[in-house]
Amino acid sequence: MEYSFERTGVEPLSPTCRSENAFISFYKKVWNSRWTADLALLLVALIWGTTYAASKDVVATVPVLQFLFIRFSLTTMFMLPLTLGAIRKADRSTWITGGIFGLFLFAIFTLETFGVAYTSAANAGFIISLFAVMVPLIDSILYRRRPKMGLLGAVVLSVLGTALLTMRGNHIHINIGDFLVLGAALCRAIQMTFTKRLTDGKPMDSGALTTIQLGVVAIGSGVVSIFQHPSLSELTPSFWIITGYLAVFATMFAFFVQLTMIRRTSPTRVAVLMSSEPVFAAVCSVLLLGEHLSVLAMIGGLCIVAGMLWGRRTS
Repeated sequence: MEYSFERTGVEPLSPTCRSENAFISFYKKVWNSRWTADLALLLVALIWGTTYAASKDVVATVPVLQFLFIRFSLTTMFMLPLTLGAIRKADRSTWITGGIFGLFLFAIFTLETFGVAYTSAANAGFIISLFAVMVPLIDSILYRRRPKMGLLGAVVLSVLGTALLTMRGNHIHINIGDFLVLGAALCRAIQMTFTKRLTDGKPMDSGALTTIQLGVVAIGSGVVSIFQHPSLSELTPSFWIITGYLAVFATMFAFFVQLTMIRRTSPTRVAVLMSSEPVFAAVCSVLLLGEHLSVLAMIGGLCIVAGMLWGRRTS
């Protein structure tokens, strides 16, 4: 049977157009699926897990603040073309909030990176994740609310995990690097606690806010670095590759994926997926740096991850 399209004026779709439409439909379905969001967030956790080993390798030859200055200067330059319009329209409140968050971020990365230089990458990855338990605890103190029993249990489990992680023989041995990373975790928890308070109900562009924060870290680390190390260290091709990776993938790409995909899945799944970051950090430290994890350290790391998940669930 033959059909004529002359009467209706409708042209039949060619096989090429039909296949293109089918591909676009399939692409949209895959892009918007929960599985894609989960895999993307898991990729972010993997990337962030590699940053501890990468940073430890870099700061072995380049001063910490010089490294942070170059890393965040690159990231800010990459972000500027994408957010310049939003930055021009940013009001005074956005600049003040971005500046405050930037100072917190500067403290977090300075403490964390100095800490990585003095402790193992695996320890740094596990200890920094303690911020997840600290957030609801600080929130309870700030708003004068009695913490839930489940939260106290998560704190006890996390403390036990940290003790096992730093066990050397029959003694707990916490070095200066562990303390610095713990300080970074505390700063991150305070920043996250005040984020909602400073941004709630205020029309702020997230792109402008992010770029301002990154710029503050670049300027702060640059100024302090000039006083500590006036001359620039010799920068190898390996340094530029690692720093470029951290600037593009661990910051720009990771922030974009997190902001985009976190809306397409449940908070519980996000918590589970992102809790894998310290596990990836431990695996990378063993594979890339040849670090050794004892059985007690592995049990301690798992206790910290379990405490983090428990703390998020009870918050």
